Amino acid sequence: MRLHRYRGKETGLMLIGSASELRALGQSLLSFAQTASELSEQNWPPLAAKVIIDPPSDFQLSFHLDTVSSTESKSNFP
Repeated sequence: MRLHRYRGKETGLMLIGSASELRALGQSLLSFAQTASELSEQNWPPLAAKVIIDPPSDFQLSFHLDTVSSTESKSNFP
């Protein structure tokens, strides 16, 4: 999988992968969600799934379950 950041008329982040890679990501998220509570009691959002980016870089993409307090981690989207 790879990431592509774009800016201009629109701004965004693309996650690009083969059908099997996207299917595996979807299955990982569904598997996690089937056994997880609606919100986590933990202070820090627990990891649901992580994407391995090729080629490796300092940028990581991961998915996390929100917490009851919703105080960690703050959104940094504009």
